Amino acid sequence: MLKDEALLDAAARVLADNRGASLVQVATGIGISRATLSRRYPTREALIRAVAARAIDVIDERLAATDLPDDADAAAFDASLERLIADLAPAVDLYGFTAHDGLVLADPVFRVGLERHDQRALRFVTLGQRLGRLRSDLPPYWIWYMLWGLLDAAAEGVRDGHLGHREIRRLVGTVFRHGAEPPDASS
Repeated sequence: MLKDEALLDAAARVLADNRGASLVQVATGIGISRATLSRRYPTREALIRAVAARAIDVIDERLAATDLPDDADAAAFDASLERLIADLAPAVDLYGFTAHDGLVLADPVFRVGLERHDQRALRFVTLGQRLGRLRSDLPPYWIWYMLWGLLDAAAEGVRDGHLGHREIRRLVGTVFRHGAEPPDASS
């Protein structure tokens, strides 16, 4: 039997591919019976709330890479950015589904978690801009959204069978850096 974390991660992958999936469709997509899923999560809403809570916790953990002191140098920022991309790639379905689900977005507790993520990431992006590692002519939110957009596209490529999991870090990192680096930055 799947542990709760693995079940919720698998459910997030199914829901990321089909946001309106029923419990039967989620169970089938995970490879378990509807009865097994229903014993743990009796309603679709209960499952969505559990996926959202998991996503908030996982992204909080992943954003630890961005907790740098204000006096961090460019090398520390670059290393943290690499770690952040590597850590976020496996969690993209969790976050991607959660950040777009109406039930989650309407819940004040989950909104607080999503806003906390954004604020933490924006502090990191602003530090990168101050250090000259990220473009200062782009709004910090745009840079943060750009990273998530690339991660979401990579996850879709994996789900569709066009990309391998191991490629995501390199692909996202390369495209993100070329789009977010200042034009005169030395790599």
